[in-house]
Amino acid sequence: MLKILIPTIMLIPTTWLTPAKMVWPTALMHSLIIAFISLTWLHNSSETAWSSLNHFMALDPLSTPLLVLTCWLLPLMILASQNHTAGEPINRQRMYISLLTSLQIFLIMAFSATEVILFYIMFEATLVPTLLLITRWGNQAERLNAGTYFLFYTLAGSLPLLVALLLLQNKTGTLSLLTLQYAPALPMLTTGDKI
Repeated sequence: MLKILIPTIMLIPTTWLTPAKMVWPTALMHSLIIAFISLTWLHNSSETAWSSLNHFMALDPLSTPLLVLTCWLLPLMILASQNHTAGEPINRQRMYISLLTSLQIFLIMAFSATEVILFYIMFEATLVPTLLLITRWGNQAERLNAGTYFLFYTLAGSLPLLVALLLLQNKTGTLSLLTLQYAPALPMLTTGDKI
């Protein structure tokens, strides 16, 4: 897991320390190397279906394709946006690559989380770079309205999930995906059953 996460984190200082002429080629090659290394995750031969296991991060058959797709999206986004941001100052271009990289970092941590609350926090952390990308580098004049709607709809939609996770923690005592399957089943009572 760290063989992908640490190089992805190191892409941010690499972007800021690279000379201006080499920012885009360096970011592209660095992200392509990360994407090719992520293909090794597809060869999971674990009997328990979990691999790269520690207390907070692991791979399973559901998260592995999502992680590989996440790692392949960064070089594709860099390729697609190179001409779009070419007319901007170099610091804005570096900020753009840094935001794309931080988005990938948060998504890797979200999809590999073994704690449901860590998944929730990391998935909500993707809102910040996404909001900055929408409001700063959006194409249309309504990008500020789009960013505002995106933020409020996403936060309003995620609050019921947070409440459900807190209730699940209260009832079962754990939010770990590794031990949640062994917790006693929760009664499925609706509000109408209590009347």
